[in-house]
Amino acid sequence: MCEELGGDGDLLMEYVESKGSTSLCDITTKSGCNEREIGYIDKMSQKSLDDVSAQLTRLSNMESGSMKPDLKDWLVKRKKILSSFMKKASTEQEL
Repeated sequence: MCEELGGDGDLLMEYVESKGSTSLCDITTKSGCNEREIGYIDKMSQKSLDDVSAQLTRLSNMESGSMKPDLKDWLVKRKKILSSFMKKASTEQEL
């Protein structure tokens, strides 16, 4: 499978994230994130928690609609990034 998904590992990581419904992108360190995810993290880190929550709701409502697989993958990645922001905020409030 590694040979089928490329030798550099990028395609393998995309496959694992897509099929496993997971993300290796860390919003704090940005490790495991691609350029598009980093740009989105930078953009959303400037927003209020209410804005992040509203965007998460908007994307959740869009998820059931029909779209191309690559757009669906990007939607799922954005939801995971936004969920990480929400989780991080709730963890910081507990401290």
